[in-house]
Parts: sequence; structure tokens; C-alpha cells
Amino acid sequence: MTDVFFNAHAIWQYVALAAVIVALVFSFQSAMTPTAERVYRLTAIAVDIQVALGIVLWLADSGWDLGLLQGWIHPLVGLAALGVLHAYVSRARRASPEEGNKVFRTGIILATLLVVAAIGIGEMA
Repeated sequence: MTDVFFNAHAIWQYVALAAVIVALVFSFQSAMTPTAERVYRLTAIAVDIQVALGIVLWLADSGWDLGLLQGWIHPLVGLAALGVLHAYVSRARRASPEEGNKVFRTGIILATLLVVAAIGIGEMA
């Protein structure tokens, strides 16, 4: 059963990364649009799914026994990416349309770095 979650987590990481990159591109628009806001929410959902799959896999496979990188650093970096992404989506939605994309851009750049780091750490271990 853990193979199913492992494969889903391994495949979905690229969906989440693609969503983050698309959101990054949208963040360079001059003003927040309803489409951009939708893209930002869908990106957060894609990362939510990835983290949820990872948590289920971690629990099902006794992730705490996988070593420092795979068992602890990889999940913590993924959770940090999720937290940053949600925080900045929320802040961007409260900001003015002119400032919303600037606010989100900061968060999506940080989240992108964390997602890439989480993937890299996961691949190293």
C-alpha cells in the first residue's frame, strides 16, 4: 500500500512544482486579477495535496526511521513551503490589486526555493 502513496507522492511533486512555476509567472502581472487569484489558490491546493500525500506516506512507512534527511528534513522543508505559500496567498488577497502580486511574488519565490529544496533533499536520500 505504501508503494501507491510513494508513487503518487513522487509523481505529484512535479505537478506541484509546475503549479508553483505557473503561479510565479502570474505574479509578474501588473495587478492582481481574478484569474491570478484562482491560479494562486490552485497552486496552494496542489502543494496541499503533495504535503498530504507525504504525511500519509511518512506515517504509513514509519518515516521517523528513514534517517535525518529523508525522515525529518525533507518533510519539514515541504511543510515550510506550504506554510509560506498559504501565508503569502492570504496576504496577497488582503492587499490592494496593485500590491497583491508583489506580495505574492515574494512568497512564491520563497516557496519555489523551498519546494525545489524539498525535492532535492528527497532525491538525495
